[in-house]
Amino acid sequence: MTEAELEAFEDAMDEGAEAVREALAEDLGGDPDDYSSSSRS
Repeated sequence: MTEAELEAFEDAMDEGAEAVREALAEDLGGDPDDYSSSSRS
């Protein structure tokens, strides 16, 4: 995988994760950032 392909893949993964967080916030309430994996204890 080239550096450009890796960057495109990472961007797509970030966009997908953002969409999931937004959907969770819409369905369950709260802020999309509440569903970020980095906020886990």
